Amino acid sequence: MNTYLVVTVCLSVLAVLSDGVEVKVGDYVFPLESVKQLEGFFKERSKNLRTRMSATFGACRDPKMPAEFAPLCASPRAGIMLRQLEMISADSATCEICANVACSGC
Repeated sequence: MNTYLVVTVCLSVLAVLSDGVEVKVGDYVFPLESVKQLEGFFKERSKNLRTRMSATFGACRDPKMPAEFAPLCASPRAGIMLRQLEMISADSATCEICANVACSGC
């Protein structure tokens, strides 16, 4: 009985201390919840674009871009990394179970 109690308490503490699933793209790490928000952002951009360009093209210059991605936008590889985040956000379920190598903390 004591072992069960200790294990339960330890797992509870671990759950509280863990920050959840994180997504790593390049040298940048973002919470999965933030990456999920990008899905709506990219969908909205693709509706508004009149050409067949990717929704990530020029996304960093969009004032609606979530501020937490500003450091990524300063990178010279921002376009490539945003495309990776776009793909992850479109299928975030694979990230929640850590089936995607960019995801950790499951």
